[in-house]
Amino acid sequence: MLRDTRLLVDLDLIAHNLRELRALLDSGPPIGGKAPRIAAVLKADAYGLGATRVASLLADEGVDLLAVACLSEAIEIRRVLRDMDILVMGHSPSDQFPELVRHNIIATIFDETQARALSRAALAIGRRARVHAKIDSGMNRLGIKTGSDALGILLAIAGEPGLDVEGIFTHLALDNEDSDRLQFSRFMELVDGAQARGLRFRYRHVCDSIGLARYPEFRLDLVRPGAILWGIVPNRAPLLDGRDFRLPLSFRSRISRLRTLDAGEGVGYDFSWKAPRGGALLATVPAGYADGYPRNLSNVGEVLIRGRRAPVVGLVCMDQLTVDASSVPGVAEGDEVLLFGAGEGGGIDSGIPLLETSKLASTNRNDLIASISRRVPRVYRRDGRGAGHVDYVLGEETLHDQC
Repeated sequence: MLRDTRLLVDLDLIAHNLRELRALLDSGPPIGGKAPRIAAVLKADAYGLGATRVASLLADEGVDLLAVACLSEAIEIRRVLRDMDILVMGHSPSDQFPELVRHNIIATIFDETQARALSRAALAIGRRARVHAKIDSGMNRLGIKTGSDALGILLAIAGEPGLDVEGIFTHLALDNEDSDRLQFSRFMELVDGAQARGLRFRYRHVCDSIGLARYPEFRLDLVRPGAILWGIVPNRAPLLDGRDFRLPLSFRSRISRLRTLDAGEGVGYDFSWKAPRGGALLATVPAGYADGYPRNLSNVGEVLIRGRRAPVVGLVCMDQLTVDASSVPGVAEGDEVLLFGAGEGGGIDSGIPLLETSKLASTNRNDLIASISRRVPRVYRRDGRGAGHVDYVLGEETLHDQC
């Protein structure tokens, strides 16, 4: 059973984007004679695309690690991928440490108290916990603040008997090039100091999708692509010119009712839009802000019906929105409505582009897709045909085409 409102995800295009990314990394300056490894970022349910399905695809395609924001996200993926390396990039409270170790999840650590607690939890289970040390090079969120005490803290963490510090990383604020380069130099100064004291790291990583596209010399041993795998290409990144990243998602619904309005009749709450002279043909669509269609698109957004753009009119409600379909020839109840995302072929500028929609909604593209709610079924394609769906509300999943 599927709602008319659904998110279509083309797994073939995600695999295509991963190949494009590898080609980009192979063309850059090699670190230690080879391109950096890839930690695909699948936080927020793979930005709303469905973490377990996307994780399985990327594991099949040979990514080196998967990265998430919290332990629950890591465990969800661990249940389907028993042997994959999974990094929690955010804070894990100390009461989660036993579960983290039992599930062989890599933790992020950034102070000595954390390190001691995780070390004790690991030793109590008879294991060593794998960790990456987070460095605050200037973003001022999480991390060991670079400066006079940073090296001592890092060495103390590495000295805990129950820890294996296999990685070290930071995040760029991406405000401007000068500040990004200052952050990178602070990070590398600390890394070099630690290495001079005998501390070696398997993974040193700095770059997310934007960083790897703008600063090839920052890529080091590992990069953390997220948005770029979904065809969300960074702005101001000439290195991506000519690269064929494609959008693998489209947010769709169907017209539930058509109604003819006379001139001056209003629609929805507050009558924020009224039919013009000559009236209008109003289409009601069963998708609203509780599904992830932003309320900010009221009276400014557009959808695609039968290949024609039609304006969103009236206030976007929690569960429904309304569209002026007067200019769509032959429009009928049951017609498919592209709310936003890719048209045919996954071209980034086809369909209703994410960049255009996010600007109208006063947000960014990541927020737009990550906000598609869990009551919207995810419908998948693989190898050019239907590959089942996931319905979080019903706890229902199919692995073949019933859609």
